Amino acid sequence: MARNQFASKFGTLAAIAGSAVGLGNIWRFPYVAGNNGGAAFLIIYTVICLLISVPVMLSEFVIGRKGQSNTYRSFIKSSGHKGWGVVGAVEIFAGLAILAFYCVVAGWSLEYIFASAMGELRAVEGIELTDQIARMGIRFDDFVGKGGEPILGVWRPVAWTIIFLALNCIVLAFGVSKGIERCSKFMIPALFGILLILVIMSVRLDGFAAGAAFLLKPDWSAVTPQTIMDALGQSFFSLSLGMAAMTTYGSYIQKEQSLVGVSFTVVIATVLMAILAGLAIFPSTFTYGVEVSSGPGLVFKTLPALFASLPGGSWVGVFVSTLFFILLFFAAVTSSFSLLEAGTAYVTEEWTYKGKHMSRPVALTILFVIVGSLSVLCAMSQMEGSSLIIMENSLFDFLDKLTSNIILPLGGIAACIVVGWSMKKQVVINELTSEGQFNAKLVEFFYFFAKWVCPIVIFYMFIKGLL
Repeated sequence: MARNQFASKFGTLAAIAGSAVGLGNIWRFPYVAGNNGGAAFLIIYTVICLLISVPVMLSEFVIGRKGQSNTYRSFIKSSGHKGWGVVGAVEIFAGLAILAFYCVVAGWSLEYIFASAMGELRAVEGIELTDQIARMGIRFDDFVGKGGEPILGVWRPVAWTIIFLALNCIVLAFGVSKGIERCSKFMIPALFGILLILVIMSVRLDGFAAGAAFLLKPDWSAVTPQTIMDALGQSFFSLSLGMAAMTTYGSYIQKEQSLVGVSFTVVIATVLMAILAGLAIFPSTFTYGVEVSSGPGLVFKTLPALFASLPGGSWVGVFVSTLFFILLFFAAVTSSFSLLEAGTAYVTEEWTYKGKHMSRPVALTILFVIVGSLSVLCAMSQMEGSSLIIMENSLFDFLDKLTSNIILPLGGIAACIVVGWSMKKQVVINELTSEGQFNAKLVEFFYFFAKWVCPIVIFYMFIKGLL
């Protein structure tokens, strides 16, 4: 049976950029940058993306394209040792675990798209901004079941979570080129278009100059060793490294396409998206004198209140808020494709029933049940009084920390070791240059970094993060 492949160069870039340009840019980047010196963090983040994350991404691409299989099988084929399959299997698990809590957040974005469009997030006349934010906070807490009267019904976040996962399964049922690639070719340009509209809207705000300066003028005094660790974590999370996504997608990249070119384009798109997200969000916080908080506090509590207070009438707030949550949904869905596809490739290629491989629809049904069950538990772990607590963290937060702090960096190290030490150098060079079709100068540079620099740096940062 012929291996699935992306059908076009633009489709390849759109799908892989879609995996990278996700919630990490819209949800996580603004508050991480806000806590680490703004532009200083952006510069450090960009350097790490180019010198550390690109070699790791290229390593995962090489393993996938050489192996021409799911991540588990590609690690075995590329390394020549069956034991490396454990790494691939753990990465697939990490991707599905991330997808489980990803679906919860994406479900929140669906709720807020409809809430915004219906005018439920409009400002109440006569109350201060701080009270508006508090009101939005109560609304969010009631929605997820964290306290107060469950006026929205505690099962709504569960329902939205399942709906989001079902949408993913439907798209992936059409396959790699007709499903993932076709949707990504529409959603990625739409993502950038929506962000540009939001940035243009923010130019009208009094705090735009201050917000832009914060993002583009570095404050090196705010940089600490933790800043570098945060930048590395942000880079890995946003570029989908160590979670089987890039290895799986690497197996779908045609030989006529440059892996180095793809990786550079994806990194540029990711950094540009982060900058645009900052330019869309920071001006509002500077205009109204609001601190950039983290996670749900920023996206679902602070920003709706700021949008509702925008000048120009209530319709402006409704329009901007709805557009923002559509953006959040698009970012979530393009990233979730790759996580679910990594699991789908594994099930269809490794699981058999009565001597036959699982069909794609059957594999997606199995994963829908497995990931859906875990997603429901993640959503329920956010509710008041939940017993779904592991090591003093909700199941949602536990999976986030387990994958981000442990599995992702170790997966990145493993990919570099396989490419730098287990595979023959000429085999790696042939994959990176597509058998000599592309220039080898940059390839040698990134090979050196993948073999020597990246494993040492990532391992050092990993140990520092655990201490």
